[in-house]
Amino acid sequence: MHDEFSAVFRTNFLSFRELVEKGVKPDGHPAGIQVFLYYWIKLFGSNEWVVKLPFTIMGMFSVLLIYLLAKRWYNETVGLITAAFLASIQYTIMYSQIARPYISGLFFSLSMVYYWSKLMDPNNKIFWKNAGPYIIASALCAYNHHFSLLFAAIVGISGMFIIPRKLMLRYILCGLLIFMLYIPHLGIFMAQFKTGGVGGWLAKPENYFLIDYLYYIFHYSFAPVFLTLGLIVFGLVYFKKRTIRINNYVLFFSWFLIPLLIGFLYSVKINPVLQYSVLIFSFYPLLFLFFGHIPEQKANTNFALVLVILLVNTYTLINERKHYSLFYNSAFERIVTDYEDIKENNRNFVPVVDSNKRITQYYIAKHKADSAFIKFDSFNTETELTNFLREKSKTYNYLYLGAMSSIKPNTIPIIRQFFPVMQAKNNYFLGSTYLFSKKGADERKIAIRYGFEVTPPEGWSLVNNDKIVRTTGFNDSFSYRMDSLTEWSPTFAAPVSELISHENNYIDVLARVRTGSNITEALLIATLESEDGVVHFSGADFKPFSIASPDSNEWYTVIHSLKLSDMNLDFSSLMLKVFIWNKGKNNFLINEFLIEIREGNPVLYGLYEKIPD
Repeated sequence: MHDEFSAVFRTNFLSFRELVEKGVKPDGHPAGIQVFLYYWIKLFGSNEWVVKLPFTIMGMFSVLLIYLLAKRWYNETVGLITAAFLASIQYTIMYSQIARPYISGLFFSLSMVYYWSKLMDPNNKIFWKNAGPYIIASALCAYNHHFSLLFAAIVGISGMFIIPRKLMLRYILCGLLIFMLYIPHLGIFMAQFKTGGVGGWLAKPENYFLIDYLYYIFHYSFAPVFLTLGLIVFGLVYFKKRTIRINNYVLFFSWFLIPLLIGFLYSVKINPVLQYSVLIFSFYPLLFLFFGHIPEQKANTNFALVLVILLVNTYTLINERKHYSLFYNSAFERIVTDYEDIKENNRNFVPVVDSNKRITQYYIAKHKADSAFIKFDSFNTETELTNFLREKSKTYNYLYLGAMSSIKPNTIPIIRQFFPVMQAKNNYFLGSTYLFSKKGADERKIAIRYGFEVTPPEGWSLVNNDKIVRTTGFNDSFSYRMDSLTEWSPTFAAPVSELISHENNYIDVLARVRTGSNITEALLIATLESEDGVVHFSGADFKPFSIASPDSNEWYTVIHSLKLSDMNLDFSSLMLKVFIWNKGKNNFLINEFLIEIREGNPVLYGLYEKIPD
């Protein structure tokens, strides 16, 4: 994963001080895991399995810990049920395979709560024997992640209301010792706190974040949800003679809810930090809330319950979440290997790659692959890309593109001006690879076309028929004349839901125009509007496309693309509007408008979001 590479790349320092200043403080996470990786890699190397091994081991032991913890608070049946869930949901499986401070934080928080539970026992006669591991585990939570620190603090404070009065002073001393262990890290904490969150790329959470989070935990599938509801009902059936321990429900509910609320409010009011990964330290009390009322069962019943949980979760993990096909196919790696596969076919193609340079070099070295491809970041503007494509299309019949999701949205339609046929497309988590051709069946989905030769199609307005003129243009038909008195072109409007089939689609807006070389402040605009007004406004300047035209008097295409997957909007209630804003009061002709719906990558964020059927 990108974050793992980032951590590994930040271990190449000559001193511990340099590691802290350049490898820890800029990252935003506490120093614990980064320091651990620094020494781990120095000792054992940076092979993938070596880097991941400690985290996988901690994930495995987390299953044991939640069993012991649930058994201590409830009984063996609850322990087996919660352990079976922890062992088989994508949430914990995936983070057990990622060398970042998430599964480690779960392991530390479970260890901390396990020994904290022993301290809370009124019959505890060996206080300091349990206090030692509790103090160490709490300190590890603090050094692991800011949210695991938060969870440890919440658990510690809750203990003030539970621990027997005679043990209160010792417990307070435990808290002081934990704080003393954290003092060396305070300077790093304050430096990172000033930087805020990751608002540069992480959006603020929506009001329905909790619902999405719960749905994510249960694989976005009705089967695990119904299984959970069935287990809850199963417990209620045998619940008649048991007394409800309200205090336990209040305790575990607060442990789950408080980190969520703090993260949500901080993200909304100050800077976005809330994402599924940071809640992994505090999610398991939810399992106690769901299953804590189930009484102990016989061994055969326990076996049957565990078997059903594992079967349901494993089936949905593999077949619905497609975990192994997604997680084990890194887009960073496949961009390199797909390029090698195409080379083996001896195609007459030009290769272009848009990916992280250091990660790409890692996989080139790993696969002993060719690096003779064009780096996409060598094109600074649409003009440079267009000129490159025009030149290469004279020599090559195919173009290979390997790209992460951060590539400019209008790149594909620009490429298809010269290599119009998409012969192959491979979708991966966070990236795709493509093979384009000059020949073959063009399967672009044109949703709207308006060439001014007939009565405007449905959805078009502000059409002045007096400005429609006969021209020899892109299709030898009619054009619409814009002049210094015409600021707005004809406008198209339609519900987004009628145009797209999935929120990962793209809307490509193309306008065929003839402007001359002196065009200024002319923009192809696309807006998304709700009943309350404009929620998204963006556009493409004519200038880069006009400069790319070899003849200042020829027709060229201005292209603007909407990447819906990154907008975090409810498209079911939005209207798309498309028009040209002649802000500079230029004189030019519009030959046609095209609105194309391009299929996006359905698994672009598939490790975290629901995958379409």
